[in-house]
Amino acid sequence: MTRLPDISGARPVSLALGEVELGGYAWWGDDVAPTILLLHGWGEDASTMAPVALQVRSRSWHAVSISLRGWSGSSGVDDYGLSASKDIGRVLAWIKRQPRVSSIMMLGFSMGGLMATLAAADQPQGELAGVTVVSAPSDLISFHRDTAFGGVRRYLDATLQADQWHDSSPLSHAQRLLHPMLVVTGAEDSMTPPEQGKRLAEAVPTANLLEIERMGHHPSTQDWERILTESAQAFDL
Repeated sequence: MTRLPDISGARPVSLALGEVELGGYAWWGDDVAPTILLLHGWGEDASTMAPVALQVRSRSWHAVSISLRGWSGSSGVDDYGLSASKDIGRVLAWIKRQPRVSSIMMLGFSMGGLMATLAAADQPQGELAGVTVVSAPSDLISFHRDTAFGGVRRYLDATLQADQWHDSSPLSHAQRLLHPMLVVTGAEDSMTPPEQGKRLAEAVPTANLLEIERMGHHPSTQDWERILTESAQAFDL
């Protein structure tokens, strides 16, 4: 298990969750406030969401960033969603037990958005203030077909079990997504074509769509600010 780098101002987090240990960071404030669970994209880890965590803290919210299983800072083997609901559900339960947490929102980028959606589908209504998914796949079969990145196709071919093409696709769980949701797409995203997010927003009864012009796969600092602002408005944070 690769150790995560130290980050100034962040408290290291290590959660032993049965057969897996998940590492990451927490940025706690002194007041009772919403907590945002940040989930990273493919090929990344908890440290890559640190700049977003600082933007979260500038709003006086708490932030937690966790490495998904199999990625730097966490043990286990990456399975692209097979264990996501169980792992993230345990992280959410841990956050709920922390002092000064008024509510919990999940914000997932790319693969992390897919994982957040799978976990949210198994959370009872009212447990989450909201879920924001950014540049995230919603249907793995069409994502595999339409992404411009051959490496992603090879990764999915090597990683997914047969049932996962359906079971790890957020669209398959649309009717169980009962929490407020903000689906964010970049008009110029060639990794995750915008149609992926549009289909999810149309299928989830509680979802709103935010399309950002001139945004590719990775949001800029300004894009993240807009995403956080839109999330605060959508979820009454």
